[in-house]
Amino acid sequence: MPPVPFALGRVLRDGPAPLAPRPPAADGRRTATLVLGPGHAGPRDAGLPPELLAALAAHDVALTVLAEDDLDDLLDRPPTPRAEVTEGGALRVARAAADDAPADEGTPLASPSPVAADVVLAAGWTAAPAVLAAPGVRARAVLVTAEPPPLAHLGWTAGVPAFGPVWLGGTLPGGADAAYVPRPVHRREDLVLVHGEEPFGLLAAAELARRREDLSFAVSGVRADLELPFPFLGIEPGPEALADAFASAAVALAPPVRGWRPAALAMLACGQPVVVPDDPAARAALGEDTAILAAGPLAAADAAERLIDDWHERGDRVRAGMEHVADGWDETATALAAALRGL
Repeated sequence: MPPVPFALGRVLRDGPAPLAPRPPAADGRRTATLVLGPGHAGPRDAGLPPELLAALAAHDVALTVLAEDDLDDLLDRPPTPRAEVTEGGALRVARAAADDAPADEGTPLASPSPVAADVVLAAGWTAAPAVLAAPGVRARAVLVTAEPPPLAHLGWTAGVPAFGPVWLGGTLPGGADAAYVPRPVHRREDLVLVHGEEPFGLLAAAELARRREDLSFAVSGVRADLELPFPFLGIEPGPEALADAFASAAVALAPPVRGWRPAALAMLACGQPVVVPDDPAARAALGEDTAILAAGPLAAADAAERLIDDWHERGDRVRAGMEHVADGWDETATALAAALRGL
């Protein structure tokens, strides 16, 4: 269970704080503060792509991150900003021992209050209550993640601007991290890749292992001590190793489409034929003629066998998938920057 956003009690009791007037930006540049939810140490923990946030700098949006575990403090005193997203994608940490302690030399602290920003963004719905309750905010919105809003049936999310990719209910185009591109590796015609510990992929792989002795299996994104009823090669964690794996198999069994960076999209960006669970998010994210959407593990095993045996279809789907996935996050950052300016 995710940590409870206790600021939600204040929002349910008093309603959102009124917005403050915002003077127009003379040069078109915008400042934004991203507030993390309870238990999130950085944007990646919150389910947001750091590369996307860094790409906003090229669109005249300066983004600062407030890493605050107990967001209720935001309502009582201005927390010390911990880091700023740089154009290179890293977080420059301002290690201050106390509110009045100096930061490391050469590491600029952001404004001590989110009110100074043109817009305050919540990193997912668990961060939204603190943003809604904070007084003096000029504009606010939520960057949606895979985590649903808590107690949404009580109506507190109504009217809150929310931005995200189309498969999360938003309108932004998707993207892929820079590591996920076609790689100069050998593609094994007998290799099936399974990513994650979802029953969909593991059961489909077990069925394929039962049907065919000529197949080999690799598994990524799982615990090091995972035991399976078929032999498999474990893939080391990390984007470089994953990108190699995503370009090496005849077919990959992907987990359901979730969050900003679904594994299925990264696989398509690497030129990998993919089978993925059929649901509305997958249909919205993957479009037509890219991945095969399967209703369950047996259907996924059927689809994987078809792709293994039909290299013509594999080639068609590889080309369609690579055309479908945007290169990097610039297209998404362009749309997000425009949306922020429209608040």
